[in-house]
Amino acid sequence: MTLTSPSPSPSASPSTGRDAVPAAPAAAGTPEVPPWHPSQPHHELAADVRWWMGMPLTFGLFGRLALDQVAYREVAAAVDATGRFAENFTNRGLRSYLWGPLLLFGDDVDRHATAERLKNLHAGVHGKGKGHFSGERYSALNPAVWKWVGTSSLLIFYTGYVTTYGRDLDDEQREVVYRTALHLSASDLPSDAAAVPRTVAEMEAYYEQVATTKLADNEFLQWANQTFDALPVPTLIGPRWLHRLITPLWRAATPALSRPARVCAAGAAHPRMRELLGITWTPRLQRELDLYTALIRLGRHRLPKWLLLEPLAYNRFRYERLRALYAKPQLTSFAAPD
Repeated sequence: MTLTSPSPSPSASPSTGRDAVPAAPAAAGTPEVPPWHPSQPHHELAADVRWWMGMPLTFGLFGRLALDQVAYREVAAAVDATGRFAENFTNRGLRSYLWGPLLLFGDDVDRHATAERLKNLHAGVHGKGKGHFSGERYSALNPAVWKWVGTSSLLIFYTGYVTTYGRDLDDEQREVVYRTALHLSASDLPSDAAAVPRTVAEMEAYYEQVATTKLADNEFLQWANQTFDALPVPTLIGPRWLHRLITPLWRAATPALSRPARVCAAGAAHPRMRELLGITWTPRLQRELDLYTALIRLGRHRLPKWLLLEPLAYNRFRYERLRALYAKPQLTSFAAPD
């Protein structure tokens, strides 16, 4: 069963060729060649997926898909107990987002260090739930929980891309999309039980199993879903007087600004999540989704990379273009000519 909307309309294929920037070939001893390397099949598609994952708009429009994480009761008990969502939902979401660029587009040393730091910080998340989750034991390093959260996080990018680019992606191309997202975002624990599924078929079977046996309604899920439509002013930067000054405008604008994200995530959501969130998918909502995804495709085709990508992703994009420029005039061999 596909995780995308059951009836997305056909759409234009992603524009990849002029934006594909190949990475250097893998050195001996490295795990695998990246999917966007020219030696790989559909490498231009993989390159396009890579930069898709570097757009803040991707997380903004499809990040709400992560509500499936807190439909898993142990996860809901954990995030409820920390209290950080209740403290400021927007701040907590921004902090989660800011891990992404370091994991996705840092150099190898930074990516590894960030992944290890993330694991170490999660080691402190364990205990028993409070309130509605009283008595519920939780641990962020429980392999089953880690696998679920990792899979859900990866699917923000995979499902968002497949929803945006429609059914003109065949099974092989969808596999490339998934493999690219997995290559960039994999951060497994040293346990087979925590490993994110390696193929689309494995992922879909796993998601169906969890949806059937684990995903259920709970108080935190419904609170989080409602809060997405009334996000508090972020306070991570700027003085308090500025936060107070912009609060009336923020409150007035948030419902309208959050509408595209609500529709995109609802259209991409698994049927079980639609059921839990009380979403009835209608032809009108499908047409609205079609409009938003068409605008996304148009924007990605027309707008410059510096405007679309977050700074660390754009830095990587520029670096690889410059690297290719420097390498272009180089010889392919230093051997004496015949």
